[in-house]
Amino acid sequence: MTTYGVDQVAPSDLQRWLVERVAEYLPDLGEAVDPTRQLGEYGLDSIAVVAFAADVEEQLGIAVDPTAIWDYPSVGELAEHLAAELAERRPQAA
Repeated sequence: MTTYGVDQVAPSDLQRWLVERVAEYLPDLGEAVDPTRQLGEYGLDSIAVVAFAADVEEQLGIAVDPTAIWDYPSVGELAEHLAAELAERRPQAA
């Protein structure tokens, strides 16, 4: 599994990683996870959403409320949100 440092995540890399993680929760999906499709359409249950949020927290080192999965309902939207959160945490140049 790829590990991301807080200050080195490109949104496209983050999206790719999120797609892989979602696919792990949907082993019977039979198709690639579409980053533009709403996660709710895949049938992720609340247990999977909480576990997914915990995975993201552990990987990125930031708090991720499970409701963020529903507030940013596609992988693409979630990746953009998380990339923005990470960017806000980067030290500012003096």
